[in-house]
Amino acid sequence: MSLNGIEEYSRGVRSFYKQGSAVGEVVCTAATAPDTITVVWRNYGTVNLGPGVDLAPYLVTTTLKTSASDGGLIVRQEDAFDAPDTLGLLSYNLFKSKRPELPPIDSVTCPLPKKA
Repeated sequence: MSLNGIEEYSRGVRSFYKQGSAVGEVVCTAATAPDTITVVWRNYGTVNLGPGVDLAPYLVTTTLKTSASDGGLIVRQEDAFDAPDTLGLLSYNLFKSKRPELPPIDSVTCPLPKKA
C-alpha cells in the first residue's frame, strides 16, 4: 500500500476497530540501525467484522525508516504481527471465560536487542 500522508491510513485503521474497545500499548522503542526506529506494541480489542470479533492480545513490531535527505522524516513503515492463528482466535472468542488475565504492559518483555 502506498499513501501520501498518514491521515488516510489512520482513518482506515480506525474504521476497522470498534471504538472504545481497541487498545494499543507501547512495549518498547529503540533506534535499531542507522535511519531506523523500531517500536514494539501490544494490540487487542474488538474489530468490526460481523457482530464483532475480539482480538486476543498480540505484539506488533513497527519498523520506521527515516531519511536524512527528507529532513529526518519517516519515509517508510513496515509492520510485523505476532498474532494468534485462526484456531487461537476462534478459541479466544468461543471460550471467553477461559481467557488468561492480561498481564500489565510493563511486565511484557521487550524483544528488541539491548545495546552493549
